[in-house]
Amino acid sequence: MRRIAAATAALTFALLLGGCAMATESRLDEYRVEAERLSEELAGLVASDGDDIVDSAARSDVGTDPSDPAWWQVSRTLDLGVTTDASADAARTVSESLTSDGWTSERVRETVGGTRIADGFRRDEWYVEVTWVTSEEGKSEPLEIVVVSPTTTRGGA
Repeated sequence: MRRIAAATAALTFALLLGGCAMATESRLDEYRVEAERLSEELAGLVASDGDDIVDSAARSDVGTDPSDPAWWQVSRTLDLGVTTDASADAARTVSESLTSDGWTSERVRETVGGTRIADGFRRDEWYVEVTWVTSEEGKSEPLEIVVVSPTTTRGGA
């Protein structure tokens, strides 16, 4: 009887150690592709050509251990020129597209005396932030789009 109990304990211990040592499946590569695709799609709704995009960046926030949390963030800044309400109109276009696709929206913040506005959108653990400005005579109107993927793990190197 003691042999059976000892064998059961040893097997249980081995299974526990094996479970801890199992590789954690990362979706980081998949999330990068989707974040870049979504960012490009949203910018394409309002950009007349590639010249409108003045800045584009993708980065991953990861730890050092394969099981550490990780996610992708893709940012695009578009220069919509000095046309009155260009930024607000572009933000409205992006907002309508996202909400019609089932994204929930909320006003995230207003800064610079209420002239710089950020709206956040969420769906299935994804987050999109669209930042726009109110018109000022003679000033260029930017639109910023940030796409943040759900959290996954870093995975293997």
